Amino acid sequence: MSEDRLVRPLSLTMIGKLYEEEESILKPKKAKDVELILPCKEIKIKIERRIQRTVIRGGEGDDLLDEGSESAVYDVLCTASVSEYNELMSIFRSGQPNIIDPFNGKEVKVAVKSVEYAASNGDLQMQVIEDVD
Repeated sequence: MSEDRLVRPLSLTMIGKLYEEEESILKPKKAKDVELILPCKEIKIKIERRIQRTVIRGGEGDDLLDEGSESAVYDVLCTASVSEYNELMSIFRSGQPNIIDPFNGKEVKVAVKSVEYAASNGDLQMQVIEDVD
């Protein structure tokens, strides 16, 4: 068994902008880039292909047309403190973040579809969808 098969992603890195409050309401808010690394219990990725299927009556079988791949969907189960959760929510509310894909290391623009946080044990579940241009 190769060593590569034993390495599994154990964290999710989220990159986004945080807007700082200004003393005056007339000044524009300053944005700063932040990087949040969340330790994960599980990261699942699901990628499907768009297939158009045409059934021809009286013909031989189906006619399949591959229309390309859908966006990747990441189901993430992390552990987070309340302060990490608050930072995540600030990133979530300030615009569209990026993540470092835990499987190939590339930066990916994403949309966070859902967030669920349990304060009793720090479990944080998210569904993150890749934004393909």
